[in-house]
Amino acid sequence: MKLNYFKSISLLFTFLFCVANPARAALITTEFSELVGNQGIVDINLSLASGENFSGFSLYFSETLFANLDIRFSPAAWDSIVVQPDALLGAGLFDSYNPAGLSSGVARVSFTYLSTLPFDVLAYDFYDADFSIVESGSSTNVTTPVPESSSIILLLLGLIAVALRQSTKRQQVAA
Repeated sequence: MKLNYFKSISLLFTFLFCVANPARAALITTEFSELVGNQGIVDINLSLASGENFSGFSLYFSETLFANLDIRFSPAAWDSIVVQPDALLGAGLFDSYNPAGLSSGVARVSFTYLSTLPFDVLAYDFYDADFSIVESGSSTNVTTPVPESSSIILLLLGLIAVALRQSTKRQQVAA
């Protein structure tokens, strides 16, 4: 009876773990740094999963929050440009393209921030060689620590497994 109960609980935890931590093929993280006053920089980190291939991506900078975008650094394999935010045209963007496919890497863009801190996350689109959007999302700002729920869940599953093992041994000795 207890063994079936443990199996049900472990299946439930496994399901919740998978739902809470969906796999992402590609991810853009951003790290904002204030330089002086409202002048800042953002480090853009592109992480691609093994075998994942995107021809390009665009990272959008709201016209109400950013101005004076400038590329400070971009990997040689990325063909990068910036388009300035404009009240009439909309959001500005940092765009990188490589017809052979992008590689993981880090770029740096400077900007003028037009609002009060803290910085926001930025929206992005990944696209293929035909410029069709393949995936969209929002960057993760890495300046704030994020607790890793997966580590806690794994620890709990390990403790439950040890407790079940001890309980099974006690039942076998008593029998």
